Amino acid sequence: MTDLGAERRAHAQATVVQEFLRSSAERGDPYAKILMMPDDPYPLYEEVRARGPLYRSDTGVWTTASHRVANQVLRDKRFGVRRADGTKAPEFLPFDNSMLGLDPPDHTRLRKLAVPSLNPRRLAHWLPHVERFTDELLDDMLKGRNEVNFMRAFAQQLPLRVIGDLVGIPPHHRRTFFRLSRRMAYLLDGVASVEVARDVVAATDEMTAMFRDIIGERRAEPREDLISDLLPAVDDGRMTMEEMVPLCMFLPLAGTETTVNLIGNALKTLLEHPEQWAMLTADPSLAPAVVRETLRHETPVQQYRRLAHTDIEIEGRVIAAGEELAICAGGANRDPDVYPDPGRFDITRDPGPENLSFSAGIHFCLGAALARMESEVALSAIAARLPAIRRVGPVRRRGSFIIRGMLQFPVALRPASAGAEPR
Repeated sequence: MTDLGAERRAHAQATVVQEFLRSSAERGDPYAKILMMPDDPYPLYEEVRARGPLYRSDTGVWTTASHRVANQVLRDKRFGVRRADGTKAPEFLPFDNSMLGLDPPDHTRLRKLAVPSLNPRRLAHWLPHVERFTDELLDDMLKGRNEVNFMRAFAQQLPLRVIGDLVGIPPHHRRTFFRLSRRMAYLLDGVASVEVARDVVAATDEMTAMFRDIIGERRAEPREDLISDLLPAVDDGRMTMEEMVPLCMFLPLAGTETTVNLIGNALKTLLEHPEQWAMLTADPSLAPAVVRETLRHETPVQQYRRLAHTDIEIEGRVIAAGEELAICAGGANRDPDVYPDPGRFDITRDPGPENLSFSAGIHFCLGAALARMESEVALSAIAARLPAIRRVGPVRRRGSFIIRGMLQFPVALRPASAGAEPR
């Protein structure tokens, strides 16, 4: 039965938070403005940078857009994704017992168990599968209407197909996995209404039940996939089933969302820079450079949160134990002290220091190599097979200050003279 009193209190609390953010933004606090989810956050990162390498927002959160400070914090083991007493910040860390929401020693133990499923040998095995999935999706697009929503027709589909096979999700569960993943993706957006939060909880419960069924199937018929790899660790006590289920759920969710938005952001930005698109269509082997520059210029995951485990002095400021620090990766990746002319999208630029799009330190994204590989294959194939692709309508972005991506990205696949439908 729904607790109407609790629901009303949650609505009231959400309203108070929104009013506070709006008031702080109107007073000029740049981080509060970022939390209001503007379409273009990059000028706000410059406002953050103008406050110094580290400043405390009116929201009480320490904030940085400095590549140097961000890289330092991400690698500093005195910071974590949970407080020193093991509790989490529930509004930003919904991942419970999954590796994504844990600090050492549990994080170290679980990461060590998951790494073999994403090692270079396993990724080499998946490369031809990624190429085949890419060609199949492009074939399907070309058989249909000339105009499609690129996000739905391709960018969302490819990573889900790949991760479905890699994790070990049987074909008869794929449609449910896709549907629930779309609902659970709001977990990554940082702010949600009470209604959305309730639906995410319901989707998470459904996904948990589904994965328990899948794990049972894989126990009966093991294959070369993540679930089959992890089951011996459950049997010998290195991992509990309560840890395995959320890891198998949330690791694919986080990795899929990064890849979806990397592919979408890359194509959109290329089409906005015709000279860069022409370079790729002339030489699809430039796809790795496109991926690298997109990660820097249009970072899919714009922000990370860390909690101080002890009092820590950085840049002459003391972050007290338990206080939060927001790392604006989207701003750090455009730090002019690190990347000359950082607002310019240029696939030929000197890469410079490693960008922070996959975090750094112990929480560096476990699926980074897979995301890069999928995106490189996809962009190379699109450039070769759809050189005339073009945007044909307005983009609709996700409402998020964490994820930089699109829900709607309408494109035409062929030149206007090649049978494009009237609009």
